[in-house]
Amino acid sequence: MVKNYVIFRHIFVKPALAAFFMLLVMVFLSGCQSYRQPAEVEYMSGVAVEAFSSNASLSYTTSDRSTSGNGVLMYRKPDQIRAVILSPFGSVLQEVYVSGDQITIIDSGNGTAFSGSYMDLPVKGNISGWRNIHWLIDIDLPESSRRTVVIERTNKYGNQEKAAFENGLLTSKATAEGGKVRYGRYTTVRGVAFPLEISYETVAKETFTILFEDPEINASFADGIFTPNLSKLRVYPLSGIR
Repeated sequence: MVKNYVIFRHIFVKPALAAFFMLLVMVFLSGCQSYRQPAEVEYMSGVAVEAFSSNASLSYTTSDRSTSGNGVLMYRKPDQIRAVILSPFGSVLQEVYVSGDQITIIDSGNGTAFSGSYMDLPVKGNISGWRNIHWLIDIDLPESSRRTVVIERTNKYGNQEKAAFENGLLTSKATAEGGKVRYGRYTTVRGVAFPLEISYETVAKETFTILFEDPEINASFADGIFTPNLSKLRVYPLSGIR
């Protein structure tokens, strides 16, 4: 049994270091793109995000602790995701691969990997947000005709949820079983609307947040980029993470 596994090994414990990284993010964003409230976003109606690649900051917060990490997040419909968590010096610390209901977490430094169904992940803790990653990334097609409305519906996973829209853009959705996810800081990339912030609050009041920087929308990926190479790694069941 593997205990106390931390996917975000890069923990910002020094306020000066945290401030430095936040300053870098702010400067980077101010130079590359702007973000606005959903009501102010002008976008091409009916254009979906089929794939994206983006610099990303991922964080996990509870009432008494917080962990964070920076890296790259890639996505391709319908269900492929890859996250690369980097050290401050640019080396790879960890990687997360998701395909369908299968998830693989690679600890590069220790030469190990954990693989299995995402339902084998803990329901609490700093990797629990990956249990619902498909739901978090599944953002409605922007439609200007929908305007501002709150609807109740059955989602593609068979759960009842309440979804809120502003200016045709999804701003939040919630289920009794899964918690609530909010979408904010919308921007447009070549006319395609995209939220730069996804914040997920679980029913246990834990928060999993993804902040995007400079996303590239609907670009093609090389073959095999969403397939982990496990040939030189010791592979353990995902259920071993606690």
